[in-house]
Amino acid sequence: MNIKNRILLCVIILQIAGFTALLLHYNSRASDSVLEFNRQQIMAAVTASVQRLDATAAQMERTALGLARNGEHHQQQHHRHNAEQIRTALLQLLVRTFQSFDQALGGGIWYEPYIIDKDVRYFGPYAYHNGDDVVPTWALSNERYDYLNQPWYSLAIPADWPRQNPRSSDLYWTPPYIDNAGTEALIMTVDALMYDNQQRLIGIATVDWEIEQLRQQIRELRLTPGTRPFLLHQASGRYLVGPENNSEVNTPVSNYHLLTLKTNHANDLQETSDEYLFAARSQTGLVLGVRIPHADLALAVQQRLADGMTINIGIAVLFVSIMALVLEILFRPFQQILNRLQSTVDYNREASQPSFRPLQYEADNEFTPIVRVFNTLVTQVDQFTRRLSDTNSQLLTEQQRVEELNTTLESKVEERTRELEQKNAEVNESLRKLKLTQQQLVNLEKHAALGEVVAGLAHEINTPLGISVTAVSALEDQLKEISQLFRAGHLDKASFDDFIQFSEEGVQITADNLRRAADLVARFKQVAVDQSSEQRRDFELGDYLQSIIVSLRPNYKYRPIDVCVECPKRIFISGYPGAVAQIFTNLMMNSLTHAFDDDRPERGQIRIEVQQLDQQVEVIFSDNGRGMDEDTLKQLFDPFFTTKRNQGGSGIGAYIIQDLVSHQLHGSLEVSSAPGQGTRFVIRFPLTRQMQD
Repeated sequence: MNIKNRILLCVIILQIAGFTALLLHYNSRASDSVLEFNRQQIMAAVTASVQRLDATAAQMERTALGLARNGEHHQQQHHRHNAEQIRTALLQLLVRTFQSFDQALGGGIWYEPYIIDKDVRYFGPYAYHNGDDVVPTWALSNERYDYLNQPWYSLAIPADWPRQNPRSSDLYWTPPYIDNAGTEALIMTVDALMYDNQQRLIGIATVDWEIEQLRQQIRELRLTPGTRPFLLHQASGRYLVGPENNSEVNTPVSNYHLLTLKTNHANDLQETSDEYLFAARSQTGLVLGVRIPHADLALAVQQRLADGMTINIGIAVLFVSIMALVLEILFRPFQQILNRLQSTVDYNREASQPSFRPLQYEADNEFTPIVRVFNTLVTQVDQFTRRLSDTNSQLLTEQQRVEELNTTLESKVEERTRELEQKNAEVNESLRKLKLTQQQLVNLEKHAALGEVVAGLAHEINTPLGISVTAVSALEDQLKEISQLFRAGHLDKASFDDFIQFSEEGVQITADNLRRAADLVARFKQVAVDQSSEQRRDFELGDYLQSIIVSLRPNYKYRPIDVCVECPKRIFISGYPGAVAQIFTNLMMNSLTHAFDDDRPERGQIRIEVQQLDQQVEVIFSDNGRGMDEDTLKQLFDPFFTTKRNQGGSGIGAYIIQDLVSHQLHGSLEVSSAPGQGTRFVIRFPLTRQMQD
């Protein structure tokens, strides 16, 4: 058997063995892979459905929060408007809101008793969709409906809950229930709490979600022929769409009662021996899932394996055929040239070396260059043999020279190594001193910021204390005058009444200004203590930022600069307030020092906007000052870089900001600016820091 046939036979054997092993391996793993792939696809479809459900729920929550904020606004303004004006404004608000929000059945704004009108216990406008129209109504604001004792209201504000205590959450979702107010629909309601300026509960805003359309979509969900979809509410453990033959009991019962179903516990959901379970939970407490028979996925796996088997067999047959054809084409001229080569080589037994003759080959193909090279090689073999002995002697000489160079090189390497170790020690010592100096400069910058806070304290409390001293002095003079009149017997009722009125005004002015001074001292004290320590504690971010701005007010109160802090809701932080105070003190001082000229025609604006993004806080600090060019922006966070080197700038304020945000708050910092366009810092950090951080 020649080499061509042997190669072909080996290819066939290896192909069969490899195909068999691959087939066994493929069948053992592909079934699991295909099954897992199909399960992932089904789970992805379930998750996507829940995400769409969550998107609708999130829009409901945003609408409820918007209504709540408007309800709070009207409560704050109710002393400026009569009740009828507020009634009209609230109805218009509800109609506008739900005209652009078709997904909601309706919603209302419900106040605690006598909040808006001291003579009215029930004050709760409502609007709902009726076809293409939105109908506003006060029909539910009466003693007969008594919304204050409805379960959806008690869920957000329990009857025994102290109204002066805030609730733990701003939003509450009710379980599904039958609406007995007229629609008799199965709905879920999201409640958004409303507070007054003293953080007392004044009512709720609601948005109703009719979920019949969602139930119909779940019933029509078909991922495999045997899919059994279901929808349940986890907290109550009741099905809204049952998995048993896609059926559920649909009998409406009394207010806030769910449908009568097979199980009362969501934990009863388990995979059985003949079906898979896929489920995902919505943020509203709804659980959407499907039950898929094992046979459905097994059939899909078998079809995929059968298709793969057919393709593999076809590939194997095609590969063997191509190999046979290629070997035949390749080996035909090779066999010819091999026969000729065998006739050109002889072995000289006397010289113990082979002898070669030039190869005679007349064809012109891919072997022609090989023949030419072979003939050239024959002529060069003799020359190579003669040069070989000369090369060996030269090689011995060069080898001796290399050994001498190696000996010299080792001594030089040792010397250079010692020098390098010495340089490294010097560099490490210089680096240690540089880090120590840098830390000292950072501490100096922090204490300088604290000094500005203390200076601001002295300046700020001087005004209310001066007013108090003036009021007390005037009261003292008035007291002496009335005493003289009394001793002389000339004190009449009119003079005494004037003295009483003057005393009340003086005492009130003195008390107000002393309370203002005490509040300033408390705020300054908290900020100063935080900046001088690194203790972690819980604090409310919006109020703390206001304290920082108050402590820095003396630096801009006589300049045409407005400072605004916008925090739409209370955000509680568990972390290091000292780091927050240092960051925003440096940001404010940088803007006041670098961004604004006193001779600019328009007023300066500094804005601090705060919002919560999931478990993170985003704070945007911006000003409308002169801005920075691209070169300055690139070097902004470099230590000791400043554009006012000879005007008191240290160049480490921005560096400290970046260091505190990155290392102590574990957050991120972005900055953007352009000449004449102001500067904008975006700071993001988590609400809670782990203790080991």
